[in-house]
Amino acid sequence: MKELHFKDVGSRELEPMACYIKKFTPSFYMGMHNHVYFELMYASKGNFRLEVVPQGTSPENASEIFTVTVHQGELIFLDAYLFHRLVIDEEEVIIYNVEMQPCESAKYDPFRVNRILPVNYNALIDQTSLKTLAATKTGYMIIPNLSRIDYAFRELISNMMKPTVGVEDAGCVRAHIFLLFMEIARSLTLLEQNNMHYVRKIQLYIKHHLNQKITLDDIAEAVGYHKSYIAAQFKKYTGKTIVQTVNEMRISKSLRLLRDTSYSVAEIARQVGFPSYAQMVHEFNKALQMPPSACRKVFQNDEVDYDSPQYSSIAVRIKEEDFLLSEEDFRHSFYKKNLKSKSKKLLEY
Repeated sequence: MKELHFKDVGSRELEPMACYIKKFTPSFYMGMHNHVYFELMYASKGNFRLEVVPQGTSPENASEIFTVTVHQGELIFLDAYLFHRLVIDEEEVIIYNVEMQPCESAKYDPFRVNRILPVNYNALIDQTSLKTLAATKTGYMIIPNLSRIDYAFRELISNMMKPTVGVEDAGCVRAHIFLLFMEIARSLTLLEQNNMHYVRKIQLYIKHHLNQKITLDDIAEAVGYHKSYIAAQFKKYTGKTIVQTVNEMRISKSLRLLRDTSYSVAEIARQVGFPSYAQMVHEFNKALQMPPSACRKVFQNDEVDYDSPQYSSIAVRIKEEDFLLSEEDFRHSFYKKNLKSKSKKLLEY
């Protein structure tokens, strides 16, 4: 049987073979292996390593085995027939995984979905930056998430995990496969254009360490570049300093806790990572012109009486980083309120 690689998809269909969102610890062990389908792995939390045998070589005949590190916020593409092994060194790593195999249309057409939503993968590869993926000589490629790869990946896995009992289910899976590849193509295009991948790594580091002390030295070590360089790149592409972004993200999370919990202001300051209660009050006064306790009163008054004179919008927008806040912990950071209708609208990230 002819070996089919990603570049050979052509007019074929992509059949989803397996998927998972899984937490790994250093006790995990995987042997060296390969398979007839290609694989996408995304580091949602933490970093992981892959030991990779050069393409077209078996482990017993390989003169060298490469070690590739996939950092948090990066996706790795592994082509079909590539021998590889996953290695976990960190205490907790969360990985998204999807495996797909090219096949003839007649062999994969659940509920005749191909007629409803035809996808020409040959044209998709040729007309987007996916051609870079198809042309890789190593059999793998690391892609920083510069768009919404994480969101598209989660949605695809969510739909793949549901039973396919009708054309609606098959259509959703097919649509989300297409959307994932479009987000990968978008990230590849942005990677070719500028240095946004440094910014994305910084944003992810801030998000996952928000309740801890964050220093520029720590970020520089995690990203792998000098602190002066990353500080300049971040300001160039976001218009804000790293310190400003950290404080705004902490305020945004604080607003949700002030609205939805009975924690004391001091406890909220601790949970979101402000170094002190006084620092939290200072940042609130600077950003919102009121202390945290006053923000809580506004939320309480709004719940009781929409006609309260204190009815006002309390919001901290973080622009470029909005889509990073899709996890439940960040989802409802603030209300945007329509004064005319006196109704509240949750802004979903």
